[in-house]
Amino acid sequence: MLKETEKLLLDALRQSINPQENQGSLSLPDNEYAKRELLKTASNHAVLPLLFEVYAMEMSVEDTRYADFVQPIRRAAVTTARANYRLLFLAKYITQLLEKEGIRAILLKGAATASYYPIPEMRKSGDVDILIPQEKDFERAVELLEEVKFVKCVSQSALHHIELKNQEGICVELHRILAEPFESGKMNRYLESLLSEFDEHVQKNDSWGVTFYQPADAYHAFYLIVHMLQHFLRAGFGLKFLCDWTVFWNREIAAEEKETFLRLVRESGTQGFVEALTEACVLYLGLAAENVSFLLGESDLQQLAEDFMEEVFVSGEFGHGTQERMVAMRGTGLAAYVREFHHQMHLNYPSAGKMFLLWPFLWVMTLARFIKNNRTVRKVKGLDILKEARRRSKLIDRMKLF
Repeated sequence: MLKETEKLLLDALRQSINPQENQGSLSLPDNEYAKRELLKTASNHAVLPLLFEVYAMEMSVEDTRYADFVQPIRRAAVTTARANYRLLFLAKYITQLLEKEGIRAILLKGAATASYYPIPEMRKSGDVDILIPQEKDFERAVELLEEVKFVKCVSQSALHHIELKNQEGICVELHRILAEPFESGKMNRYLESLLSEFDEHVQKNDSWGVTFYQPADAYHAFYLIVHMLQHFLRAGFGLKFLCDWTVFWNREIAAEEKETFLRLVRESGTQGFVEALTEACVLYLGLAAENVSFLLGESDLQQLAEDFMEEVFVSGEFGHGTQERMVAMRGTGLAAYVREFHHQMHLNYPSAGKMFLLWPFLWVMTLARFIKNNRTVRKVKGLDILKEARRRSKLIDRMKLF
């Protein structure tokens, strides 16, 4: 069951991202503890700037009762707006640089998704994500950025993209594929097969006053799903993702784009996940049910959506809400743990993992890393993490993924 402060936050976000709704009076936290909790939760989920219009703009600066509540929201809003414009023009610079060399550069998330918000500047972004759909162009794209003083990060945190930083320390992720490999080989092969479709289905976005390419609506929505699912299966899935999903579908979208998206969902085996998060957005964030009825069907999804939202609040963005999180598995038995452990071995040692004879040694190395990270970095017992993974996996089972 959701806490009162969580309900207040959802109500505020609902009004923030749906200004067309007939807004009644917005409930305010009635004590200092509730104020701190609401601000902390909003910050953990990277949605604090979205509270600016519904709280900070409505309250008098002279109202000392809420000064400590409003000021962090104002600061977050100003900081986010400045950062977003810096990221926007950096994205423009990079995409134009690559396009001049004949390299297709597709902007993922970031300014593309933010453009659907009532106040785009308030949607927090931390880096620039660009998909290079043609494998033959990827290394050249990296070289071009290095030629203009971008530097590869010494430690690369993922297999599906290369991280580079400019002289200001801003991170740019060049994606070679849509997502980090999933535990499901079938899903990974499907995502690889989609790259050519992403290359063929792009559209221009000039809503910010600059022009860049982004995925067409069906593919934009599907990328959001893949990105959300990846974080959900690992450690974190924040409210910002649900806000993205709500503003995306609370707009006019062509029937053929909806049909294409539904095909992608069915082919990828992500329909249960889509249904759960969509119903949660309808229940809590003002997503118009008539806009997404084609995704929900006739199923009674309310209990699943409620459980899903509770899990979102436990998590916080990228798992920052609790330390006792690692992954959610497909299944809850011993085989599921073994399968996921083997998958983590491949993620940690992608090259060596291709050699069958090295697997026993790599399993030991993976286990040692797991134990060390939990004891020395996260200060959490490995058994607690495994129990949490099992609990979350029960929710995954109800979604019938892949």
